[in-house]
Amino acid sequence: MKKNKEIEKIKKKIIPVLKEFKVTKAGIFGSYARGEQKKNSDLDILIKIHNDAGLLTLIGLKLELQKVIKRKVDLVEYETIRKEVRENMLNDEIKIL
Repeated sequence: MKKNKEIEKIKKKIIPVLKEFKVTKAGIFGSYARGEQKKNSDLDILIKIHNDAGLLTLIGLKLELQKVIKRKVDLVEYETIRKEVRENMLNDEIKIL
């Protein structure tokens, strides 16, 4: 239950940011998705963002997410997931958008 409450708190904070940056699909994976996060764990987020999003947009998104949740964020685009880790990442994923 602790995992679900923590994820819900995070979702409420990050969904407006994701929408502002025109993210069309997003999910949390990694330690938070498995309920194994530690005090200093980063938040791993899978995203699908509009095609014309450049590096500056991705950096802006990452910085804004870090600001609202007050922790480090790692962003991974769905299209760039390496084949050898794809299945594990998608099995862990908690869809948020």
